[in-house]
Amino acid sequence: MRRLFLPLLLCLLFALPAFAAQPDKAIPSIAAQQVLDIVKENKGKLVFINFFATWCPPCREELPELIDLRKDYPADKVVIVSVSLDTDRQKLESFVEGMGFTYPVYMAEPDVGPLFGISSIPFNLLYDAAGKLVAAGPGMIGKEDLAEAFDGLLQ
Repeated sequence: MRRLFLPLLLCLLFALPAFAAQPDKAIPSIAAQQVLDIVKENKGKLVFINFFATWCPPCREELPELIDLRKDYPADKVVIVSVSLDTDRQKLESFVEGMGFTYPVYMAEPDVGPLFGISSIPFNLLYDAAGKLVAAGPGMIGKEDLAEAFDGLLQ
């Protein structure tokens, strides 16, 4: 028994770093207060929050433009976050991996929609550098329109 135990223990010890090195692909959950905390924690930056779902065709059309737009603005000036209203975590994780998001994505807790008055998606919020809500509402926003809003607020 002892002969088997030592090699097994050594294998486990050497294998642990390999397991630890695997990235955690789980999408974190986020409650309404945590969404507001993101805005507070990023004072001095524009904060754009996009609410979406994997099953929403306009959302699926809008997201690639947001992912592309992320490249145009430095992280010390603009924060982009997406919050999914999906209920199927596996489907969301697969979708996020396939889309190649370049910014944080969260899965909304049940209190998120009511707090922000989300009745349809996509739904977007834009906060200025002082943390003041300057735009909110449902509907798609194009890359050019959002870039114009960012540029105006950054001046």
